[in-house]
Amino acid sequence: MIMLNLGRLQAQEIMLKADRMKGEKRRGDNYQILRGNVMFEQSGSVVTCDEAEYNTVKEELEGFGNVRIVGSEGAVVTGSRLFFDNKNKTARVDGNVVLRDKSMVLTTPWIIYHTDTRIGYYGAGGKIVDDELTLSSRTGSYNPTLSMLYFRYNVVLTHPDYVVKTDTLQYSNRTGNTWFFNFTEIQSDENTILCNYGNYNTKTGQSYFTRNAALINKENTIRADTLSYNRNTGIGNAYGRLWVKDTSQNISIFGNKGYYDKNRKYTRVMGNTLAKKLEKNGDSLMLKADTFVYVADTTTQKRYLHAFHRTLLWRTDFSGTADSLTYHADDSVFYLFGKPVLWNENTRLNADTIRIFIANSRIKLMQMRKNSFIAMKEDTGHFSQISGANMDNYFTPENKLKTIRVKGSGKSVYYIKEKDSAVTSANAVQYNNMQIDLDSNRVAGVRFYGDPSGTLYPMSDFPKEQKTLPGFVWDEDNRPKDRIFKAPFPVPPLPARHPGNTSAQKPSGRKKGKG
Repeated sequence: MIMLNLGRLQAQEIMLKADRMKGEKRRGDNYQILRGNVMFEQSGSVVTCDEAEYNTVKEELEGFGNVRIVGSEGAVVTGSRLFFDNKNKTARVDGNVVLRDKSMVLTTPWIIYHTDTRIGYYGAGGKIVDDELTLSSRTGSYNPTLSMLYFRYNVVLTHPDYVVKTDTLQYSNRTGNTWFFNFTEIQSDENTILCNYGNYNTKTGQSYFTRNAALINKENTIRADTLSYNRNTGIGNAYGRLWVKDTSQNISIFGNKGYYDKNRKYTRVMGNTLAKKLEKNGDSLMLKADTFVYVADTTTQKRYLHAFHRTLLWRTDFSGTADSLTYHADDSVFYLFGKPVLWNENTRLNADTIRIFIANSRIKLMQMRKNSFIAMKEDTGHFSQISGANMDNYFTPENKLKTIRVKGSGKSVYYIKEKDSAVTSANAVQYNNMQIDLDSNRVAGVRFYGDPSGTLYPMSDFPKEQKTLPGFVWDEDNRPKDRIFKAPFPVPPLPARHPGNTSAQKPSGRKKGKG
């Protein structure tokens, strides 16, 4: 082995070793020709090859055959040809280049490697395999000191459980952290995630997406300013302009903060909330509450929407209030709890609990349980009233109250008038069971069961103290109006690709592993 000390450059010697050496002069420059087991060390990196030619004036070395660079941290670069610039401390390796560092393997046509910083750069397309990950891009760089990789253009990261497509990506193979800096699409069997900025840890499964982030699957779409999600646990949180949609049930929920559990199929939305159920006839049921919970039964797969605290609801044909509400989406049944109140045209209905059955956007049946009360405004100052323990109410195809069946003991005051004339008489009755039939929201017929007791009064003789029954309330000002059921913000847009970014495409439905 022959050794040759070629002096100091920037306080850094280059010591060449080879089996054979000779000197030559070419175009005014001095060259050292090295053959067999060529080796030198620079800034802690050891470089070897089969043959080399070194320009001692320009301090440039060309190496050929079995090129190998071993960094002080253990990273190894191999190829078939080497160009080394001692002044700039850069080595370019060409020909089936492979960079290995711990579990990571990079293959590329060529790479530029800085021997002092240990940073490698490629610009002709590269592929990295790191444990389960495979990553390809047009250009990239690697810093073994930080175990950090940076990729640009046509970046695709493939994992058995998901695929990431983006234009700019930074990845730490030490921690598993991945950062995205523009439009990014993450596809798996169950979810597609879109964002314009974020990070994801390939080892823990924890992610953070922002700038119009979206999570899309077969059943739901979730959009928000910011989403955090753990792929391993299936738990996520959302912040700022949150919009959740169940595509099969046409239910949308707006809010400012959310929680999502994929395994439990559970979603909670809070803060300036609004829920909207689009009916088949084009109408919409609107809901407001402090908190919405949307959950699917993991056994039956039936879906339920729960509204908690200060719940308001509105449809073109009725509106109401309650402390809480549950909607069985698959059966179209509403349960209202906590002294619910409903208005239908000029009728007010309230009870301890109310259950509403809907089919084809029509109210089939409304069941009122415990302390049931119905008040109907006949004209200014006159209200027909019905009280009882339980009531079943039936509606016309236009969702107007048609029949009231009172079960159990009750009381009633109802007014009689001829067509559009003024009220002519009043009937005050006590009974055990009763049915009232309505026509255009006026009493058209009454049936009593058992032995009712009551008196029919002409209006001039009707006692003032009997005009209202215990429990009568007419609080028209509390009746929800449609103007309060406006969306708190427009539906957040899907993330958009930046101009000139063609690497990440629209969701393609590709399926790869679990989400």
